[in-house]
Amino acid sequence: MSREITHTDPHNLDTPWRPGINAVFPLPIFINQADPERFKVIDDEFQSVISKIEFAQRDGWNADTHMLSPDPFSKSLIHEYDCKDFMSFLDESVKAYVTPILRHDQYGYSVTESWMTKTIKGKYAQEHSHGTADISGVYYIHTTGKDGNLLFDNIHSNACSNVIVAALKAKEIMPLENGLIMLWPGHLKHGTFVNKTDNERISLSFNICLGRRGFDELYGKTRF
Repeated sequence: MSREITHTDPHNLDTPWRPGINAVFPLPIFINQADPERFKVIDDEFQSVISKIEFAQRDGWNADTHMLSPDPFSKSLIHEYDCKDFMSFLDESVKAYVTPILRHDQYGYSVTESWMTKTIKGKYAQEHSHGTADISGVYYIHTTGKDGNLLFDNIHSNACSNVIVAALKAKEIMPLENGLIMLWPGHLKHGTFVNKTDNERISLSFNICLGRRGFDELYGKTRF
């Protein structure tokens, strides 16, 4: 245990063991933020989309949940409205997230669904997961940073009867800023705090499936 391991190589996934308590099997979450100039370009693109859509609450959901753009889980809004500036930013983020983990860049991926969410005062996102997606994500279009942070559920919560697990943090509160993008494994449970402000928070959510052997042979290593 006297050896010292450093992560100077971003592709080195060897575990840096240390004397004492070590975290095993950490879950990779990706966070990035568009710089002000790029945020402005993407925001102009999204404001044009927002002016053309009508947000509505989903039938069958509780009355205190957020509103969504039309047909949220059956199509991709960013492709329907050809949001090229955001898709470029998303592509860079996906590469920065996935390539160091897979240790190669010879993969394709598909944004299978994307939709916008509007969360007004008194509304929130109930805890849920996007289990069929390899990657789920969010991009914040309009927020004050105080209108309802994203929460991730501890992946070990099903073992909370264990004294050690029960003493761990149950939820992780994530940052909330304009131009912020987050990517995570789709099975991870998440929700938001209630928006207690008068600001209408608007964000983009999306699901991504990564290419697999057979998938890439059929469809090529395309990013779309």
